[in-house]
Amino acid sequence: MTKENEQTTAARRRMRRCAYLCAVCLLLVSPLWSVQDAWSEIPSLDRVRVLPSPTPIGDAELTNQNGEPFQLSALNGRVAFVFLGFTSCPNVCPLAMQRLKELNESERLDPQEVAYVFISVDGERDTPAQMKAFLENYSPDFIGLTGEPGAVRPIASNFSAPFFKGHVDRGGKYQVTHSPQIFLLDRQGGLRAELYNAPLESMVGAANALLEEND
Repeated sequence: MTKENEQTTAARRRMRRCAYLCAVCLLLVSPLWSVQDAWSEIPSLDRVRVLPSPTPIGDAELTNQNGEPFQLSALNGRVAFVFLGFTSCPNVCPLAMQRLKELNESERLDPQEVAYVFISVDGERDTPAQMKAFLENYSPDFIGLTGEPGAVRPIASNFSAPFFKGHVDRGGKYQVTHSPQIFLLDRQGGLRAELYNAPLESMVGAANALLEEND
């Protein structure tokens, strides 16, 4: 073999090695691209805290306002606004639920693609019947979920929404301290944003950003 042929062969070998290394690198990083393509950031919106990446909330079974078992995974496929509170709450909960009612009645979001969920942090008093009566003030389409505090606490932890039962007075009354924000889940059940008394424009914008991800 001549010296010129040897150089040509060596060059071809280097090209093949380079092509092989490029292919390996592509296989290694392609999963990262897939993850990034699976979700996009919510735009900056007034009173909306966007999480840097989806946070799984896991699955759990509670009881809905009709007394039926309900798993959180049943929300998958829809964007969901979730609020954790209790039916006898004097101020924070009525304000948050009224905001969700206004959003629902504005008809700016497709009711088939958006769910509104109220999870009780006071399962000792919030029976399914109590939840149903409470939600009738807002919308019969809203989903109410309740359960023993021990079952709800891990769920609240996944939302980073702790709650605490206050002092019980002689009449048996007490308050529950809880997080005031509304949470927003994407279609895969990932926690994507927290809304702090956000205006309707922000709520619509955040939900639409998630609805458009899989279009």
